[in-house]
Amino acid sequence: MKPTDFIKLILKHKTILIVVPLIFGVLAVLLTANPKRNYYSETILYTGIASGSSIEMDKTFNYLAANNAFDNLINIIKSRDTQEEVAIRLLSRHLSLKKPNHKFISEEVFDELQEILPKDIKAHLSNQTSLDKDGNLDYEATVAYLTEVMHSDNSNFVYSLLSYDHPYYSIEAISKVKIERISSSDLVKLSYEIDDPGICQQTLKIYIEVCTKMYKDLKENGSDAVVKYFEKQLMLSETKLKAIEQKMLRFNQDNNIINYYEQSKAVAIVKEDMEVTYKKNMAQLAGTQASAQRLEEKMAIQELIQEKNNAIVKSKKKLGELNYKIGMYAAKSNGDERSTQNIEQLKKQAKALQKEIKTNVDELYSFQNSTDGVPIKKVLPDWVDKVVETEDLKAKLSVMDAQNKAIEKQFATYAPAGANLKRIEREIEVAEQEYLEILHGLNLAKLKFQDTQLSSNLTAVDPPFYPLKPIPSKRKIIIIAIVLITGIIILATILLMEFFDDSLKNEEKAKEKLEIPSMGMLPKLFRAKSHLNLVRMQDRLMDFVMQNLDRTFKAQNITKTPKIITVFSTRNNEGKSVIATNIAIKLKASGHSVMVFNHSDEDKSKTSISRSAWLYKFFGYQDPRIDYGHPFLSPANDNLSTCEYKIYNMDESYKGVKDYQEFMVNFSEDNNGSLDYILIELPNLLEFSYPSELIANSDLALMVCRSNRLWSKADDNILDNLKAIASEKLQFIINGVEIMEVETVLGELPKKRSKTRTRLKNMFSFQFYTNNHI
Repeated sequence: MKPTDFIKLILKHKTILIVVPLIFGVLAVLLTANPKRNYYSETILYTGIASGSSIEMDKTFNYLAANNAFDNLINIIKSRDTQEEVAIRLLSRHLSLKKPNHKFISEEVFDELQEILPKDIKAHLSNQTSLDKDGNLDYEATVAYLTEVMHSDNSNFVYSLLSYDHPYYSIEAISKVKIERISSSDLVKLSYEIDDPGICQQTLKIYIEVCTKMYKDLKENGSDAVVKYFEKQLMLSETKLKAIEQKMLRFNQDNNIINYYEQSKAVAIVKEDMEVTYKKNMAQLAGTQASAQRLEEKMAIQELIQEKNNAIVKSKKKLGELNYKIGMYAAKSNGDERSTQNIEQLKKQAKALQKEIKTNVDELYSFQNSTDGVPIKKVLPDWVDKVVETEDLKAKLSVMDAQNKAIEKQFATYAPAGANLKRIEREIEVAEQEYLEILHGLNLAKLKFQDTQLSSNLTAVDPPFYPLKPIPSKRKIIIIAIVLITGIIILATILLMEFFDDSLKNEEKAKEKLEIPSMGMLPKLFRAKSHLNLVRMQDRLMDFVMQNLDRTFKAQNITKTPKIITVFSTRNNEGKSVIATNIAIKLKASGHSVMVFNHSDEDKSKTSISRSAWLYKFFGYQDPRIDYGHPFLSPANDNLSTCEYKIYNMDESYKGVKDYQEFMVNFSEDNNGSLDYILIELPNLLEFSYPSELIANSDLALMVCRSNRLWSKADDNILDNLKAIASEKLQFIINGVEIMEVETVLGELPKKRSKTRTRLKNMFSFQFYTNNHI
């Protein structure tokens, strides 16, 4: 849309754009004649969330955490529980008063409250004996009573008062308290606006008390729950640790363990030393046993010595007897041979015996001395010593065997005890670590709890004030806003209607939809104002139509006569009869002979006179009534003779018409050869069958379309069929266009304009030098 088109659209609807907003403005003035004056109060709370003191010395500022904390606080303040408690306490504050007090409630509102109060609540309040120092009912007792009543069921007076739309005590009214954070500070502002100054201040006061209490309880309960959790877990962990330690104590007692690692180390050292000593003693015992056995072997010769001694003694005795015998025989011998033989025999025996004695003596000597030359007497003490030493070693080894068995038994005890003890120690270590971690968590939780107690204290740095003056009225702004918004809505509606207008509207838009050439366009003939010369405009537009008609025939090189023009429309009341008649009049005026054939189903009715013409005029629109006195709408009989204007019947023969001559058969007085143009008007094609061969044999098929109607799919189907029949001969005339659309053909409409309007139009058209002459 061009700027000039936008300005034209506004000028077209200028009256409604001015009058309707003014009407709404007047209504706003009347409706706000007695405005209800509201009072405003506010309070500021210091939260300390972002920059408040903290027990945690190394605590750093966290932007997201601070925003989260502020969101939590604001949501707690806005919660239904908070609003319910505020509403109940506000109601309790007013019901506890014996008479109205402007600091709490105005007299009018107090009387209204007393009127709607049920009898049972009134009876309870009248029977209440606890009073405060000012003689009013006990505030906290009233709060407790009303809270109990509200929670009793969902149909009682208090619950209904809070749930519906009471202007002071409903949740809806309390929710109008505005909560906002002041920039990025630690401050939160609560503001309230209502028509009673006392209620305004008291609501904010109660709100501060309730939200401070709820925020503190929520913060501390959460942290206290964490502390209690860690304390419980610490107690369980301590019990578990003590149980494992007791288990270790019983294990040490059962296994006689004082210090397992030192004891096991000592037992291992003792066992190793004993093994060395045992092996050394075993070797020494083997040596002493071998020495004793050797000595015993040496001491075993003594028996032989005794035998040798006995043998020597016997031999000596026997030698003595032999010597005695020899001496006796020598003495008695008288030298005889027998005596000599006996003596010799005895001497041989004595000599052999001496030899035997010597041999025994030598052996006895060898037996009485060792191979080392040690006398046998000295071997005995050594043997005794060795025997004693051997027995001593055997005793030691016996004792060591017993000790080894005891050590082995202790090892058998210590071997599994080490694994069990390690497992118990590991359990103790895990339990200790768990205990220490829980203890650490408990310390952190207590620290957090203390920090929470510091940060959960909301402080009212600016208590709510009692408003003395009502809020200045915004009546003027509201009225102006209503006028502007109404005007904007109407303008937006007009623009949307213009944007979504899918009618044929003008010649250019019709070309896009129909996709066939245009013969021209004609305006709607309403009762024009004096400054518009519609007769001249219509006549000029018809001249353009006739020029296009002549150019079309020349372009198609049609020189034959008569030239056949079929005029039709897809729907009725498109204006084709009027246009066909005026084309015939123009052709007749230019010296051509014409004949117009109209169908017998022609609609002779006129458009009904609009009963709301005054409304159109009131809103500045063109008079919608048709100017039937316009020459263009004059009957065909006024300008065409009876031989030039004929009406044919819509009978069965009409459907099979192939040529114009079939129309001429019924009119014998006509002269076909003398006619230059024959215009045949067909009934609307959607309701009646049409002679397709007649249209195909025509020199021009002229379709008439009304500009203010939508082009439907049915119209498209008919047009597609006609394009197939007579594509090059098919053209259209757009009828009944708005006067403003005529400027695209005629240029600027001839009417009086002020210099200012002319300059504005040139400015919006970007024509700054239009008055400069060549």
